[in-house]
Formats: sequence, C-alpha cells, structure tokens
Amino acid sequence: MLLLIDYIYFVYGLAFFLFGFSILNYPSESSVFKFNNSLLYLGLFGISHGIYEWVVMFGMLRGFAAEGFVHEAAFVLMFFSYFMLLFFAVSVIWGRERRLEILALFTFIWLTALILFSGFSFVNMDILTRYLLGAPGIFLSAYIFFRPDYIAHSVNYKKVKPYLYNLGLIFLLYGIFAGVIVPAGEFFPASYLNADTFQSLSGLHVQFFRALCAIGAIFSIIKILQKFKHETDMRLFKLSRALQESGDTVLITDKQGKIEYVNHAFEMQTGFSSEEVIGKNPSLLHSGEHPQPFYEQLWETILCGDTYRGVIVNKTKEGALYHEFKTIVPLRNKRNEISSFISTGKDITSRISLEDRLKKAASTDHLTGAANRSQCNQWLKSAIERAKNSDFSISLIMFDIDNFKYVNDTFGHNAGDDVLVTIAQIVRSVVRSSDMFARWGGEEFLILQVETDFEDTISLAERIRRHIKEHTFKDVGRVTVSLGVAQHQNQESIESLVKKADRAMYQAKKEGKNTVVVDGRY
Repeated sequence: MLLLIDYIYFVYGLAFFLFGFSILNYPSESSVFKFNNSLLYLGLFGISHGIYEWVVMFGMLRGFAAEGFVHEAAFVLMFFSYFMLLFFAVSVIWGRERRLEILALFTFIWLTALILFSGFSFVNMDILTRYLLGAPGIFLSAYIFFRPDYIAHSVNYKKVKPYLYNLGLIFLLYGIFAGVIVPAGEFFPASYLNADTFQSLSGLHVQFFRALCAIGAIFSIIKILQKFKHETDMRLFKLSRALQESGDTVLITDKQGKIEYVNHAFEMQTGFSSEEVIGKNPSLLHSGEHPQPFYEQLWETILCGDTYRGVIVNKTKEGALYHEFKTIVPLRNKRNEISSFISTGKDITSRISLEDRLKKAASTDHLTGAANRSQCNQWLKSAIERAKNSDFSISLIMFDIDNFKYVNDTFGHNAGDDVLVTIAQIVRSVVRSSDMFARWGGEEFLILQVETDFEDTISLAERIRRHIKEHTFKDVGRVTVSLGVAQHQNQESIESLVKKADRAMYQAKKEGKNTVVVDGRY
C-alpha cells in the first residue's frame, strides 16, 4: 500500500526531473543566460536528482529484497547529480580556466573523508557526499542566482529578478534540508543534526520540505525560461522584421551553400522569388565576370570562419548585371562548428557606374572619345618601364590634320569638330583593340603599339592615311593627314620617343603632306 511518504518521493523526483528537463530543452543557441555554456550541467543535475529520488522510492516500495541494488544505484545517482551541480557552480563562478582545479580540490577532500570516516557504509558515504559535494554545490548555486552579474544582462535581469531571487532562496533552503539535515550518522554533526531529530522537532519528515523546495524550483525555473523565451522570441521577431524590411539584400544558406532564406530586397534586386531560390545554390546569380579562382578564394575564406567583404558582380533573373558590396558572415552552432552563412549585399551599381564615368571623363577626350594626353602619358610611362627590364617593343604613330586651320576658318569650328570626331572614328575602325589611341592636342593624334613588328606599325600608318584621304567629310569634302612613325630604342625616354615621332610627322608635312615618314629613314 502506498504511503504519504511514497507520494512525496514521487512528487519530489518529478519536480527535479522536470527542472532538469526544462533546462535541457531550452534552446541554448538563443539563450540570454550569461552561463549558457554551463546550462547542460544544471540540467543534468535536475534529471539525475529526480531519478535518484524515484530509485529511493522504488527501494522503499520493494522493501529489503532490493536493498543492495537500491543503495548502489541511489548512491551513484546522488553522487552524479551533486557533482554536476557543483560542476555548474564552479564553472560559472571561477570559469573554465580554474574549474578543474577547484573540482579536483573538492573531489580530493571528499575521497579523503570517505576513506577516513565512512567505513564504506552506504549511510556514511551518503552523508559525506551531501556534506562535501551537495551542500557546496547547492549553496554556490544559490549565490549565483542572487547575483545579476552571473545571470543575464541588466535589461533581461530586471524582468526575471523576482523569480531568480525565489530560486536563490529555494536553493538556500534546499541546501539546509538536503545538505545539512542528513540521514542519522555515527559522527558529528550527523549524529545530532539529522532527519530523525528534525522530524522529532517539527513533526514532519524532512522529505516534505525537500519536495516543497523542488516544486518551488521547477515553478521558478519555468517562469524564468518563459520570460527569457518571450524575450528571445521578441528579439527574433524584431530581427526577422528588420531583415525582411531592410533595403539591403539578405541571403542565408546552410554550410553546403543551399539557400534557406532571402528577404524582400533580394527578390526586388534579383527578380527571383523566394520560392524560386530556396534550396538552390547562390551560383544562379553568377554573372561570368569573375573567374573560378575568385569563388574558390571566397569559399576558402568563409569556411575558415573569417568574414568575407568585397564587391561582386551578379546577374539578375533577366540577365542584367549589377554590382553588390557583399558581406558574408559564418554562423556557428553551440559546438562552435560553422552551420550556416548569412550574406548581406548593398547595391552599388550606380556608384560603380558613376566612378567609371568619372574615371573615363578624367582619361578621355570629351569630343572625340579617344584617350586624352594625360592617359596617353600613363600608357607611355608604363610601356617604357616594362621595356627597361625585357625585350619589349614599342612603336609610336603621330599624325596631324593637314590645313586644319583652313577648315576651321572656311567652314567654321563646328565643321572642324565634325572632322576631328570622324577621323577618330576612322582610326578606331582600323586599329586593333590592343592599340592605344589618344588625342595628343589640337588636331594631333597619337597611336601607341606594343609587341608589334615595326613594319606592321608602318603599314598601319599607311592604312590610316589612305582611309582618311578616301573619306568624304560632311560640308568639308576631302581631308588629309601627315604621319610620323618612330620606334623605341634601349633606355630611351618618353620625351625622346615622342620627339622622334613628332620630327617625322613634320618631315611628312615638309614633303608635301598626306604622307607617312619613318624616323631615321629620311
């Protein structure tokens, strides 16, 4: 027949079991506890302590037939539960650096006491375990629950302060009822202050008060976890809304790169709906503007746990290219393993386009679209520097429009501008994409060729002369040019090379214009 004490043991065990179960099921990744990494030990204490009380109850129901088994199982469970609680308290108060040292000290004292005083009887081992492991673990945990700096940040702490104080008080009382009031023993103080003397004075079994503490503990921890969960849910809701309404694109993938989430800005930027991209790889945005090693380097960076920041050219669903300043952050789970990546992107296409236009404006002649003199000087400097250290050929064509002053004076400056623009178009249609074409100034133009046979440069000059001569210019009619061609010699300066081409060009004018003169051949 079940007695009242049996029900008390059952409720006592159930309360502690639920205490531990609630903690272990609390999502530690979103925890606002400062001692998040130590929650496991507090949960294991609750689970194992609840089972311990049930084992004791089982032994009482079975009587002496199960006495040996019950004593062994109960002692192991009690030792484990109190050790876990002490491990939790020491980890929170002293940190990971010193916890093993402190635990080793407690364990050494406990083992020494067992050898000296217990006689290895289960009753004495039970008492010493409560005194040397249980009481310190319980009282230290109570101390933690009274200290806000161990629990949570101030904003969260204020919301759960009453329940934390309740839990601290409950642990303080439980430390007295379970760690000080122990089974009757043969040595002091267990021989005077024990469960039997407590019952004779109060008229109630100490288990009743322990059970009340356990019920109070589960009530308090559930309230605390509910408050924290509500706080976490609100933070996640706000974060979710912020991500969804953000003007920057947000994309979350798993470790393998499969897309798990995209926000509204991503859909607007790319033209892809979330349904079209969830479960797929971000490579569907690849524009073809970056080589494969670029993406390999990106993945190497984030898989190492580092944050990637840089500009990426992506492609929309319709095939349009856009520039995005991308930040990719690895996210880690509670085992400190990379579990996913969150990518944010800011569309900087307009900025890049403006920069390109400004750069082009700074290096381009606004009338003809050819490079300006400043850009041409940079090309010359770069080519000359390269030629110093290698067998690198450089050839230069300089040409001038014949009688251009007559064109301006006779037909007007607008007609003269049209002539300049048309000549630039003719030249671009003749030269190679690797050739560098610039307006040197006024009606003078320059073409720079590298790694080209000099005879081919001379032939190019002749083709340009012929194409311009054969073209009929609007309002003006026929126009001719005089061209000078020069080749760079070892260690020759830019000024010397340009001067040679210039001399050859003026020699062409002296020889009647509309001709090509090669430096050193006149």
